[in-house]
Amino acid sequence: MDIKNHKKKIVEQFSKQASGYTAITSHSDALDKLISLSSASKSDSVLDIACGSGIVSCEFAKYTKHVTGIDMTQGMLDEARKLQTKLNLANVTWQIGDVESLPYKDNSFSIVISRFGFHHFLNPFKVLSEMKRVCKPEGKVLVVDVSLPDTKIKKYNEMEKNRDYSHVTALSLTEFSNLFEKVGFKCLNTDFYSMQIGLKEQLKASFPKDANALKSMIIADLGVNDLGINVSKLNDEYFLHYPVHIFSAKN
Repeated sequence: MDIKNHKKKIVEQFSKQASGYTAITSHSDALDKLISLSSASKSDSVLDIACGSGIVSCEFAKYTKHVTGIDMTQGMLDEARKLQTKLNLANVTWQIGDVESLPYKDNSFSIVISRFGFHHFLNPFKVLSEMKRVCKPEGKVLVVDVSLPDTKIKKYNEMEKNRDYSHVTALSLTEFSNLFEKVGFKCLNTDFYSMQIGLKEQLKASFPKDANALKSMIIADLGVNDLGINVSKLNDEYFLHYPVHIFSAKN
């Protein structure tokens, strides 16, 4: 895949999604779990890569010395600044940049985190290597993303590539474990939570190639779960339950 064209797709897609992204309530799920797993404290300096609309960055800013959020989409960073202002946080810095080549010195941050970004990366090995490089010795690196068993990946990717044309691939649990090992982390810890989003809410916030096909695909998966998102139905409304895994390792 052409790198320049892919980056253009990401910026286009998330410029459209920017205003509605923070409004999806489930995007704020389990933030307390991330704070706890990272052991965040007032002595920590945090880097949030592919920070989007700043939900994770702003949460960490409440508990740490300083947070830097980096993203390649200006529209998302504009939303992040709005959230920062709303929460009256002074200890956050935003930066436009490429996460495959982070503009920071080695050992710059004590916590380096990425949430919901890895399925957009053409070279996840390079990104995780960069996260490790800028993390201080004994610091924490956390990656949070939807991750499924190998048997569910193909169908899930088919759904997501329709919903979001900047989607590359979801990494399976096996692939994430292998990735951390390949980058050089010795001990990987994992945690899990389920992120529920109503189908109507998801469609409203998305810009799919074929909305009708996407909707039909999700509804048809009720009671089947080929997609790996445990589609449920309550009072004529369908819900998607994304399996989100938290991978954390000490540098």
